[in-house]
Amino acid sequence: MTSQLLELGRRAASPASARAQAPARLHLFDAVVAALAGATTQEGANTARHIENLGACPRETSAADLVLSLARRIRATELDDLQLESVTTAAAAVVPALAGAAAIAGKREYGADDLLSAMTAGYDIMHTLGLAVGGPDFLYRQGGWPTLVAAGPAAAATSGRLLGLDPEEIAHAIALAVLSPPRSLRGSGEDGRWLSFGLAVTAGFHAALAARSGSRGDLRLLDQDSSLGLNSGSRLFPGLPAVLAGPWEPGRGLARAHLKQWASAGQVAAAIDAVGVLQDRHGFRADDVTAVEVHVPAVYRSMIDRPSGSGRVWSLVSAHYQIAARLLHPQDRFDCARSVLRDSSAFRRLMGVVRVHAEDALAVRHPESYPARVSMTLRNGLTADYLSDGRSPSPDWHWDPLLTKARAVAVRIGVQERVDPLREAIIGFSDSRQFMRAVLPAP
Repeated sequence: MTSQLLELGRRAASPASARAQAPARLHLFDAVVAALAGATTQEGANTARHIENLGACPRETSAADLVLSLARRIRATELDDLQLESVTTAAAAVVPALAGAAAIAGKREYGADDLLSAMTAGYDIMHTLGLAVGGPDFLYRQGGWPTLVAAGPAAAATSGRLLGLDPEEIAHAIALAVLSPPRSLRGSGEDGRWLSFGLAVTAGFHAALAARSGSRGDLRLLDQDSSLGLNSGSRLFPGLPAVLAGPWEPGRGLARAHLKQWASAGQVAAAIDAVGVLQDRHGFRADDVTAVEVHVPAVYRSMIDRPSGSGRVWSLVSAHYQIAARLLHPQDRFDCARSVLRDSSAFRRLMGVVRVHAEDALAVRHPESYPARVSMTLRNGLTADYLSDGRSPSPDWHWDPLLTKARAVAVRIGVQERVDPLREAIIGFSDSRQFMRAVLPAP
């Protein structure tokens, strides 16, 4: 196997140990909670109407429709997990593709090991290609979206692995999927970004089905060969040779996926965490705060330095909005719909005292973590500071904190009774039918 696509296919088909697969059920549970929450957002409503409009008469939802719907809903929440170094959100691509592939299983029963292996493979491909496209540099400096570029191939690898494709067939599926989403175009409109992501995931799912049906892609597509011209891998994924030459073992992508504590862009999460630590430590009220100085690595300062704006996505990214919410309305951290944004005089005052700065000393910690150092000044003259080294998202979660997060999210969307049964279903499924009942509970 000489081509880079064939190497990706080989890696996606490689068996992962039980230990490497172990975090998968946690991430699966987290993604399903995000899907439930995503149904309550405007994007969720738009997605439901989109699916309804696909048929002129009532019909069952197809597997591809299921993939599109789940991908849009999960990714829109900012509750889903995050692979820090590659800046990719794997669950929103992998879990919908896994559900779609399981839905078309027909009479064949897939076991838990099949499902978790396919999920692990998808995380590996997402992480690999997110790094290969440039990761943070592609996101912050080039204006691209690593997750969008890697979503189709990750979905293709996930679906192909579950459907029993061999390494070469998975390579063909990834090759077909690579051609679907734009590499560099990244729209800022809220509706467009989630639709483009969902379409990329769905294209990856279709690519796996096409490869299973005999379709073939160009296995030289990602190779750095000058004779390929515009199809050269140096234009598509310039960092792929270096990534493939580095250390790897099955499950590496899943091990690099961090879980979020609340609905927030990962880049602002540590600032929210630091503010909470300082308030818990010193016991001040929101009215006591006269200044909040947030220091972050320069690469994402402008991304979160948004003192004014509008819309749900702005509120999830803006350090000013998220810090004011943490101090005045802490339960808003678990509200991904945010149909009405906070706008009281007290809220606006707090937003107005937040300043965001670039700090060179923090740059060395990124992208292995997304740190923030926060200094707060109170009316009594006290100044306190705290460095949060990316505690949220966190890589070392277990069921208790994940359930705490899920229950807080469930309260916001009125589905508290689903959390514990969902956990038991995710922990206990042993085949694809049980998996589908867990992932797709009755609405």
